[in-house]
Amino acid sequence: MVLLPETNGVMIVSRDDYGQTPCGMTFTSLMSTVGGGLQTPGMMGHGKYYVLSKKFISKEGGIRRVVWMSKNLKEEMAEELAETCQREGVPDIMDKIADGSICTTVEELVPWLQQKNHPALGMDQMIQ
Repeated sequence: MVLLPETNGVMIVSRDDYGQTPCGMTFTSLMSTVGGGLQTPGMMGHGKYYVLSKKFISKEGGIRRVVWMSKNLKEEMAEELAETCQREGVPDIMDKIADGSICTTVEELVPWLQQKNHPALGMDQMIQ
């Protein structure tokens, strides 16, 4: 998970995603900054099912903060994500979360999120 301050949100990248992400890095590059227990501000390694947890960045808004997610995760976990979104009261949020087929830069991501009226855009910054 990587914080994208420009969007007030986070992106979640799959280890099976070899493409470019909005933070300008591939998963392999990201892994080298957070792998092996390294602490990097704004980045956190976690298992893919953590996003389904009630504890997933709960103090920051949970699933409402996700603005970009690897397409393979969205597809692989579609049913579980739909249940999580329903539980969290945002049943349409997956339609507002971009992936690599939609955009791979922040410059592309922000207008897309604005068009979709993504809730993260109206939230307070996670890091002050």
